[in-house]
Amino acid sequence: MKPLSKIEGKRILTFILAGGRGSRLSPLTKIRSKPSVPFGGNHRVIDFVLSSCINSRLRNIFLLTQTKSQSLDTHIRMGWNFLSMALGEFILPIPAQQQVGERWYLGSADALFQNLNIIEDYRPDLILVLSGDHIYRMDFKEMVMHHLETGADLTLPVLPIHKTEAHAFGVLSMGADGRVTRFLEKPKKVEDIPDPGDTCHINMGIYLFDTESLVRHIIHDIKQDSAHDFGQNIIPAMVAQNRVFAMPFENNRLGDYWRDIGTLDNYYQSNMDMLDGPASHMLSDKDWPIYPVGRAQHPTRFRKATIENSRIAGGCDLDGCSIINSVVFPGVTIGAGSVVENSILFPEIRIGKNVHIRKAIVDKHVWLQDGAQVGLNPAEDQSRFTITESGITACPKGYVE
Repeated sequence: MKPLSKIEGKRILTFILAGGRGSRLSPLTKIRSKPSVPFGGNHRVIDFVLSSCINSRLRNIFLLTQTKSQSLDTHIRMGWNFLSMALGEFILPIPAQQQVGERWYLGSADALFQNLNIIEDYRPDLILVLSGDHIYRMDFKEMVMHHLETGADLTLPVLPIHKTEAHAFGVLSMGADGRVTRFLEKPKKVEDIPDPGDTCHINMGIYLFDTESLVRHIIHDIKQDSAHDFGQNIIPAMVAQNRVFAMPFENNRLGDYWRDIGTLDNYYQSNMDMLDGPASHMLSDKDWPIYPVGRAQHPTRFRKATIENSRIAGGCDLDGCSIINSVVFPGVTIGAGSVVENSILFPEIRIGKNVHIRKAIVDKHVWLQDGAQVGLNPAEDQSRFTITESGITACPKGYVE
């Protein structure tokens, strides 16, 4: 039996699902998985869930990767190498290894099934399963205590939202004691949600399982003709047969901010929330830091630049430009007379003189030469870029104009 992190005397092993294709985030996911998409000026999306694990002193973590994982693997190896293997701490990417047949992961539950050998090696009391593409902070120690107090086989944090927004999530009903009585994955119509009123509670993709119960259900599920998915198969089965309890996320001591960044619009808005919105404090909280901050950069050079309500990383060269309500990653160069507003600029971008960028996401290694415009002319941008329903323009990696 290998050493594991303990909370309240319980041995806990963490799995983070980090293999999604992220097609709705294209072109940002053209060459990388969702968890490795840059975020917030100095981070990757995966850094938020990993930081909550590390800050909660859960430091035995397996990342289950699958598609386009090179960027994520490199980020973990270079940015998260401060844990001590000598003390039994680790973050280890585990690609789909086809250990139980010639197939990739068929779903989230199958990803755990294909790694039962890890569970057998470590023999944890509890298994924490997380999504690698959500933005939030949580002290998982509180979740463990709630799990033990209720005697649950499965504990899942829940968030109230309006029923009209529930079609993208798993929706649950619960009794006065918090026990989940019904679970419906991605209801197609508002009328399908049985709870009264305009709001309902959704599953957030954060699961704490009793190991024995989880193993029993995923072994049974793999023999069925199913999607082998937690939301579609495992949770409904456990609601019917086991003690499943909800934990209200609005009581989270670190705040109730949570976003699934699965679409370009959600990704963009979550970055904007880091400026002066509901998540503006998350990147500056020294008591609950978001790791890592990236490699060392020279200080950003400001030369007659105007900056308003923005996050500017190190290593930039800003010469006589204006940056308004924007997030700028390291190594960005912007020439005189250029205007960047309500936008997100990924690392190592070259922007010439008198360039105008508005309400855009610009990927790495883009070169916009003098006088270029992005986000000002939708008809013209449509032929070159991706434009979302809300009007966000996404410029792909390596684009040159």
